Amino acid sequence: MTRAPHWGDAYYGELYRDSVADLLTPRLTELEAAAIASLLPLGAGDAVLDLACGHGRHARLLARAGIRVTGLDRSGGYLRSAAAASPGAAGPGLVRGDVRALPFRAGAFDAVFSWYASLFMFDDATNEGCLAEAARVVRPGGRVLVHHANPLRLAREPRASARRTLRDGSVVEEESAFDAARGVDRCARRLVRPGGAALAGIAELRYYMPTEWGRLAERAGLRLVELTTTPDAGRSARREPGPEAPDLIALMEKPT
Repeated sequence: MTRAPHWGDAYYGELYRDSVADLLTPRLTELEAAAIASLLPLGAGDAVLDLACGHGRHARLLARAGIRVTGLDRSGGYLRSAAAASPGAAGPGLVRGDVRALPFRAGAFDAVFSWYASLFMFDDATNEGCLAEAARVVRPGGRVLVHHANPLRLAREPRASARRTLRDGSVVEEESAFDAARGVDRCARRLVRPGGAALAGIAELRYYMPTEWGRLAERAGLRLVELTTTPDAGRSARREPGPEAPDLIALMEKPT
């Protein structure tokens, strides 16, 4: 079935890729991949699905550790970049597909993860369907990890703006507003090239409150194991995110 155009098709192209390239450092990727591997937990030979993998930065590091990673993304351009960065058989498998209807059999993976809010770009009913699809393709006893911004923190400061100049002279301008009642963050981003050419787009991402995650997981056929944050991921005693936490990670398990 052909999907209708979605704002993510334009936003997650050159606009997003070029405006965040300087922020997604190798060190940050290492820290995030370590958090994913620790929380799921993952070991050599495990079959893992990276939902909305983008340029494959997490999938690439996990594959180097011997994990059998499959990265799925809707963007052919992002997947080509991911393939170029990991040539040969040692890299992750890459599949073009939609998070709303995953092209995999039930129970195909030991674990599934989605990083940076890429799973919840739709209305609540569709978002729940996306999580249910993740639950479908993970085996009984397997885990599903979803990461997104911390809505408790955003509710404290619902409006933000930023302006950055990139190394090539491009300018990134961003205005965001968080609607706490709906749990939706609306972000307008503009990238102006040195020659004057501009790219612009608007993203609307749904961030679920800690109190919503238990019901959300249950409706998808999962059990909520815990809520935590990236800074706490490697600790034995982890805390549920409060307003001070930089992000939120929901760790779920499929009942056996």
